[in-house]
Amino acid sequence: SLKQIEIGNDCFENVSQFVIDGLNELNRIIIGKNSLKLEKNKNKGSKCVIMNCDQLNEIHIGERSFGWYESLELNNLPSLIPIQLDDYAFQECHSVVFDSMND
Repeated sequence: SLKQIEIGNDCFENVSQFVIDGLNELNRIIIGKNSLKLEKNKNKGSKCVIMNCDQLNEIHIGERSFGWYESLELNNLPSLIPIQLDDYAFQECHSVVFDSMND
């Protein structure tokens, strides 16, 4: 019954996979600036996946977060309306997938 995930600034350096799957009560994800960053040469297989969260209606990713991640995937998020990516969020990202969004 988790309603919100909030990660502050400068958190979780060198975490190569961020996956949220099936949290059906989750409403918001807020990630501060400079969080979940990788080094350029340590990003192989890195990904951010948010999927199967029926009530998720807001995502805000702060400036310079998820730097050097290879991919961003947002799947099956029927209630999601705003997605805010601040400056340089997902800098150098190679693949972005939005699937089954507000069908």
